[in-house]
Amino acid sequence: MKKDTLSGLDIDLYSEKFSNGFEVYLVPLKNMKRYYATYATKYGSLITEFCPNGSRKNVKVPNGIAHFLEHKMFEQESGIDPFSFYSQSGCYVNASTGFESTRYICSGNTKFRENLDYLLNFVNSPYFTDENVEKEKGIIIEEVNMYKDMVDSAIDDTTRKCIFQKDHHKYDIGGEVDEVKSITKEDLYSCYDNFYQPNNMFILIVGNFSVETALDVIRERVENRENKYKVLPKIKKEKEPYAVAKKCEVVKFNIDVSKLTYSFKMKKKDFNIQDDYILDLYLAILLKILFGSTSIFSEKAKMQDLYSEFYYNFDSTDDYLILNFYGESKKQNELLSFIKETLLNRENIINEDDFIRSKKVMIANKIKASCYIDAVGDSLYEDLINYNKIITNKVDLIRQLKYENLLKVSNNLDLSNNSIVCYVPKDDNFEIKN
Repeated sequence: MKKDTLSGLDIDLYSEKFSNGFEVYLVPLKNMKRYYATYATKYGSLITEFCPNGSRKNVKVPNGIAHFLEHKMFEQESGIDPFSFYSQSGCYVNASTGFESTRYICSGNTKFRENLDYLLNFVNSPYFTDENVEKEKGIIIEEVNMYKDMVDSAIDDTTRKCIFQKDHHKYDIGGEVDEVKSITKEDLYSCYDNFYQPNNMFILIVGNFSVETALDVIRERVENRENKYKVLPKIKKEKEPYAVAKKCEVVKFNIDVSKLTYSFKMKKKDFNIQDDYILDLYLAILLKILFGSTSIFSEKAKMQDLYSEFYYNFDSTDDYLILNFYGESKKQNELLSFIKETLLNRENIINEDDFIRSKKVMIANKIKASCYIDAVGDSLYEDLINYNKIITNKVDLIRQLKYENLLKVSNNLDLSNNSIVCYVPKDDNFEIKN
């Protein structure tokens, strides 16, 4: 195995790639009480059309199928589901589907070998029948409808639909009801056979465990597992236009206080930074200086009672960067205007002292997070999905960030291409004036 050290964190990383393409990442932390294992495939909700290796015909499957497949992996032919198995040892088990990946997690402090072996075995053992697929549809449709009734999920869904015209980020991870109804066992097996294969999967284990034991189990279960297709399928992607799909939308909803999102869509290439992680670091610092809890924006907004809840984030696709601002407010237009004003006035707000301070805080947070097993595991997992590698020198990279480059990133923000979504009480006749 290859051994690396996560610089500045005093954490060792062992990694290996098997001949079948399967990737292994082991991070032993002897001062922890638990282990945290993630078995993942680089397959999420974005993929709904692909051409298998050796075929000339595209396979088209319904939206929401990656999430449906995740659900169905918990039904085993033996009749013993993973939740029942893991409950015997008090081990936590769960799974989640994102836009780009699906992961299965088990975490506990006993029976490491048995629990790891079962994790690998149940994810490697699909069992789909017409009957159990039909049964699952009712469960997932209920889940889809539940999220539609939750304002935070609903506004997030509407926001993505207003930002993207063709990119599949616009579609809900769980799919729509009609799409869920149309899923068949053949669809599920097709997606499993193409994407739940060693050359598209990895395992990441963090915490208190034996590296030797982990390798023994993984080799036995995965090293000789053959890929159904030697080459991953060709995935069809829609070319996303620059313009947002819709500039503004107001939705009446069963809430007492209005919620809003203000999103900006810009081309990643305009920033002239090839390394996505470096760009993400600069953006994180820039937004913290402008909108963080100690910012002028935060101080003034609280004084003027502009919001009861506020946060921001940024997402990226292959070609675009999206800045998102979320707020709960009775003064929606005032909050929207203040966000816009802060962004337009950013060159007068940003200063080198805040930049240096933000770097120190970012490093301190990395060190603090290294004391928490879930935080370490989730961070490394996000590295593998977002950057296709584990970044071992994060602390060094943060230290190397330069103030002049932050200014360049700031200058390249494109604020012209934006979208506003407001969810308001049903008796509110609110109009966006921004």
